[in-house]
Amino acid sequence: MVIGLTGGMGSGKSTAARLFENQGFRRIDCDEIAHDLLSNDGDVKRSIKEAFGSEVFDCEGEVDRRALGSIVFESEDKLSELEAILHPRIRDAWLARIASDPDARWVVEIPLLFEKNLQNRVDFTVCVFSDLSTQVKRLQLKGIDRAQALARIEKQMPVSEKAEIADFVLLNEGSLEFLDEQIKTLLTRI
Repeated sequence: MVIGLTGGMGSGKSTAARLFENQGFRRIDCDEIAHDLLSNDGDVKRSIKEAFGSEVFDCEGEVDRRALGSIVFESEDKLSELEAILHPRIRDAWLARIASDPDARWVVEIPLLFEKNLQNRVDFTVCVFSDLSTQVKRLQLKGIDRAQALARIEKQMPVSEKAEIADFVLLNEGSLEFLDEQIKTLLTRI
């Protein structure tokens, strides 16, 4: 079984994925794959330098994700360039992991699951839903200022739309225990 887990930025996808992991699922985080590619893949770094210049690299030659983020979240074209570099590699990586153990139960955190039309690559889609003010607060706790948080959230499909088309929705406005109970209930139904 493969669950595609999505939601808005700051909705609590990673928290929900860890709770699925506690229920015996193997977890894949597409954001972690992206970070790994930006840190360790020479081809990705070369492509980033060609597309965005050396100003998105720090003095150690590493991609400065904050600098890159401020560029791509200001421009649809730049965001599309970055996605063209990263997304095929991210997709190939998580599909390869699943293929390595097809009998396992998997939960894959895919922030742009519906935007990139990947729902046909999973058995079920689950949207983690939080309201906008909660998303912004959570992003601010990660060091993203309110204006940047709102700009980034606006670049994605509204979480309300994701909730409408997902197979299942988890409400992440309460306690961790409440979210865990929803996941346990969901797993009795699939």
